[in-house]
Amino acid sequence: MSNLLKKIHNIGIVPVIALENVEDAAPLAKALSNGGLPVAEVTYRTDAAHDSMIEMRKACPDMVIGAGTVITKDQVDSAIEAGAEFIVSPGLNPEIVKYCQEKDIPIIPGVANASDIEVAISLGLELVKFFPAEPLGGLKMISALSAPYSSIKFMPTGGINAKNINDYLANPKIIACGGTWMIDKKAIANKDFDKIEKLTKEAVNNMLNINIKHVGINSENSKEIADAYGKLLQKDVKEAPKSYFAGNLIEVMKPEYNKGTKGHIAIGVDNCDRAKRYFEELGYEFDESTIKYDDKGRMNFIYFKDEIGEFAIHLANN
Repeated sequence: MSNLLKKIHNIGIVPVIALENVEDAAPLAKALSNGGLPVAEVTYRTDAAHDSMIEMRKACPDMVIGAGTVITKDQVDSAIEAGAEFIVSPGLNPEIVKYCQEKDIPIIPGVANASDIEVAISLGLELVKFFPAEPLGGLKMISALSAPYSSIKFMPTGGINAKNINDYLANPKIIACGGTWMIDKKAIANKDFDKIEKLTKEAVNNMLNINIKHVGINSENSKEIADAYGKLLQKDVKEAPKSYFAGNLIEVMKPEYNKGTKGHIAIGVDNCDRAKRYFEELGYEFDESTIKYDDKGRMNFIYFKDEIGEFAIHLANN
């Protein structure tokens, strides 16, 4: 996976934007970035697309900005001139794909069926847009298409919202989803970009599904304490290599594995890569030496660098 695709994957949601007024571009970029989604697909559905991308880049230099609804070579040239890092098209036009490849800019064309995917593969593509996702069968259709075409990744767009985003992102063949539910048109018209930032934060928190997974207790008498909590909570006590669990919420560490000054807190998230990226944007640092991966090579565990209230903190996949 290229660095660009990794960035998009670790963000998870790509806001799809159609701006009527260029003056709204900069404050919208700041609202999305501050809310936790430093990425945008600016569509050529309006004449403001080209200049909007330029203004967004000025306002947020580190933002990942792409051009959407690109269907002509002139639009490709315009997007490149405006500083777009990737191109998204609603359908798969081999001529446009090849033109983007000649210009050395990544393109994510839309597909709707197996024939489209075979054309994409023949053009050397590894990522396609599934559009419009929900009307075409949504996650069930993507899962069906993934079986014979294992090399292809998807970025579904169309009908994705807060209620179904986590179902889509749980599929390993989906690197991110395009969506518009955090782009409130009325708020933009009213210049209420604080609302856009709030909606964006809600979208990110919903996607990450942040929760307290368990509390770790340091102890010299781990089995005894675990049994006491098991009795209190009416939960079975199970031994793990480094600890005892009383149910799922209390972990009592074996003495040689005590972690943190007083203990540790495990924060559950739906995707450690995305959560790590998000918390780093907020200024937190991580101890990279503590990373653990699952059997598919995906990060599923990492400690924060600093303690909070004398408790070590780590992320773990839900």
